[in-house]
Amino acid sequence: MIGFVVDFKVNSIPKYIQLYDYIKKEIEGGNLENGEKLPSVRAVTKTLSISKATVENAYNQLVLEGYIESKVKSGYYVLGFNASELGHFKRVQITQSNREAIIEIEKPFNTDGTEESAFNFIEWKKAVNRVLEYEKKALLSYGDAKGEYCLRQEIASFVHQSRGGVCKPEQVVIGAGIQYLFGLIASTFKNEYGSIAFEYPGFSKGMVIFEDYGYEMVKIPLEKDGIDMKTLEKSQANIVYVSPSHQYPTGNVMAIKKRLQLLDWAKKNNAYIIEDDYDSLLRYEGYPVPALQGLNEGENVIYVGSFSKLLIPALRISFMILPESLMAKFEMVLPRYSQSVSKIEQLALENFMREGAFERHIRRIKKIYGRKNALLIDAFKRNESPLVALIGKGSGLHVTLSFDASVNIRKVIDAGQALGIILEEIAGYKQGNIVVFSYSGVPDHVMDHVVSEIIRIADKNLRVK
Repeated sequence: MIGFVVDFKVNSIPKYIQLYDYIKKEIEGGNLENGEKLPSVRAVTKTLSISKATVENAYNQLVLEGYIESKVKSGYYVLGFNASELGHFKRVQITQSNREAIIEIEKPFNTDGTEESAFNFIEWKKAVNRVLEYEKKALLSYGDAKGEYCLRQEIASFVHQSRGGVCKPEQVVIGAGIQYLFGLIASTFKNEYGSIAFEYPGFSKGMVIFEDYGYEMVKIPLEKDGIDMKTLEKSQANIVYVSPSHQYPTGNVMAIKKRLQLLDWAKKNNAYIIEDDYDSLLRYEGYPVPALQGLNEGENVIYVGSFSKLLIPALRISFMILPESLMAKFEMVLPRYSQSVSKIEQLALENFMREGAFERHIRRIKKIYGRKNALLIDAFKRNESPLVALIGKGSGLHVTLSFDASVNIRKVIDAGQALGIILEEIAGYKQGNIVVFSYSGVPDHVMDHVVSEIIRIADKNLRVK
């Protein structure tokens, strides 16, 4: 095919939707036949004098709805179907009354997933195959309740080298997700402590675990440099949860002075700090902040980390590092629990780390998500709106969005959910209409479109005065 002849209208309908609609009608009308190759993105860009993103967005929408398919290193091709099958496809409807394009598709985005190019599935497959080929005997038993020792060695080395942590493999405990590990911590302390302090706003799913174990929840407010120490000292709690290197959800970093105060509080009160270090490696401004655990030779700090975001969410492997002083107490609880992570995946991850694939992966995702973070910031600058402000943007895989008080935040969250745009409300935050926006799964070429959708949703869901 030579190219398209599209007469773009000057109206509120985006050009990519006009191009999408034109190609769709050509396919439905039989002008583009089954198996016919479409012009390349570059060719359409040049012929129609439009941006590459406009063409990609139109093609991606057609792929999503099943009109065309993308073949690696080949291009885009028309998919054949008969007239009776057309009813199965969702349509683009243009509402002329408000001159707004509405794409009636089911969750076109998956914003809190993982960028597909970020994970090397081939290297991971090799690691799994090596386990299945050479470690068959190891797979015939349940393994260590703490996790495979070889993986715990790799984790101890990784935390020491990348985060300044101090530990031995014997102190490392592996589990399927942070909540599982929190259950082990709650069980360890349940006969000794009746309450736990959480920085607030904070990790609500973590709070739920301790509440289920009967703990009283003490919510400690945040200051600009971290948790409010005066309120913590008055609380008389002996356990506190913090995320000092990248506070969830604000994105703030705990100042070194506040870190030392927190460690001093723990030492004086024979208390424990749960340090959640979930995505501290992904900093795009400056260097990663050293872990709190390494500042006190590992004492009084229970360090918790996860591979879910660093690798892929489907790999439910998390870990914690216990202080040596807590090991005897924990060893009394552990026999009641079985290891929750597949032994195959544990051994594969150990292999992945030992062979250097994990280190290469970290370097790769820092570039990928650093670029994605920059695209997100630029998108908000281009789509500037008095209704939405971007805050907490320098690290990690989420940002914090502040909506104007006139915006009905609940309706915005629901509307975003319908599109696959994940917005999590921060209840109780003193600044008001604040949500967390996870952007790790947004492809680069639709970042601007996702941001414009968030602003569009906000504009449509203003409170009735």
